Amino acid sequence: MAITEVWDGVAEVHMALNNQATGLLNLKKDIRGVLDQMEDIQLEILGERAQCRSQTRKEQQMACIAKARPPLGCSEGFRGQLWLLLLRLLLGALLACTAAYVYVVDPAPFEGLVPPLLSHAAVWKLRALLGPFLRLEVDDFLPF
Repeated sequence: MAITEVWDGVAEVHMALNNQATGLLNLKKDIRGVLDQMEDIQLEILGERAQCRSQTRKEQQMACIAKARPPLGCSEGFRGQLWLLLLRLLLGALLACTAAYVYVVDPAPFEGLVPPLLSHAAVWKLRALLGPFLRLEVDDFLPF
């Protein structure tokens, strides 16, 4: 009689475990279904966003064409390129003016900058190279 009660208890526990296993498998299937639905919803949202962005771009391009302007992005790029070109021209003019001042007027203000940057031997080589170009030779043109 005790053995029968134990066997009945084991059978009940076995059925409960089988019911739990079945419930867990069903839960797993339900979770997979929910995850698939969430993925589908995310893909739909991403698709709608992409369509919205492409539609916005098309509307902006049509607005630019209607206003007789270049397409989107070109005007900003042109302004940036123009600004960069002006800065380069300004820097080039500044360098050219400095070089002209040193070459034509007076190299003395810049002589103090060169020796700390170069060695003494390099300074003497530089003077030997540039000396004839930085001095005004007028002996041949004087009448006396």
